Amino acid sequence: MKIKKHMRAVALATSALLSLAPMAVNAAIGDNVYASGGSISIQFEGSDAGYNSTLELWINGLAVTPAIFPNHSTPVGTIYNVPGSFSAGTLLDIQLHVVNTGNTWHTGSGANNSDNIAHANVIYNYQGQAGRTYVGFEDLAGGGDRDYNDHTFSFTNTVNAVPEPETYAMLLAGMGLLGAVARRRKAK
Repeated sequence: MKIKKHMRAVALATSALLSLAPMAVNAAIGDNVYASGGSISIQFEGSDAGYNSTLELWINGLAVTPAIFPNHSTPVGTIYNVPGSFSAGTLLDIQLHVVNTGNTWHTGSGANNSDNIAHANVIYNYQGQAGRTYVGFEDLAGGGDRDYNDHTFSFTNTVNAVPEPETYAMLLAGMGLLGAVARRRKAK
């Protein structure tokens, strides 16, 4: 009888730990990116674009990086350490400047874009790493081919603003399990 009780406790503890493991969240077109606090680094992940483009990071209307990562001359894996430290929850306005067309595209809903279309695909916990966010831009006006691989990069020390529904589902399932165990014990 004691073995069964211990096995249940181990199973419950294991499920609780698994729910804390970082998971890649489905891609979210039009999401914003927020700092989780501290320093930020940006890594160039590649480009599959015909146009030339560069990246800038803006915070509160001010550029905090120069034009970085020219997409046709930057080696994949190049890292840029953003100067300064950023408070948790700081909105990172990531801008793609397309040299050939003169267009500038922002992360977020598209409200800041001239065509009012979201041009960035955001993936949180990229490659299973908590706090790492991947961003892929579409560089063509009107949404283009919507492949979001024209200029890609990832950020460290970032966080999604709202917990994903899966987090709440895991929490509710765990609480339900605890309630069922408590009710069963009370019945004995």
